[in-house]
Amino acid sequence: MSPIWEESSRKHGVSQSDQVYAILHATYVATLPETGQRGGRVVLYIGPEHAQTSRELEVLVEDFGGVPEARVFHAMRLGPKLRRYREENPG
Repeated sequence: MSPIWEESSRKHGVSQSDQVYAILHATYVATLPETGQRGGRVVLYIGPEHAQTSRELEVLVEDFGGVPEARVFHAMRLGPKLRRYREENPG
């Protein structure tokens, strides 16, 4: 099953194909200490926007564990908040 792409994932003008690329080529993946709107865990993916750039995107996905469903609800160029999170949580 493919993920559910919430309207909010396009709020900052990041195309769905760039979001997919960032997720598949993520250089950093972490489960955040918060719970998603539907009770799932929130997973942060940080990865390149596409193959021809070093710009990074932050993509937040609500994952429901063993259920083959996920909800992509946030995507934008990597901002200071999640850049700092990555620096403070390197593993």
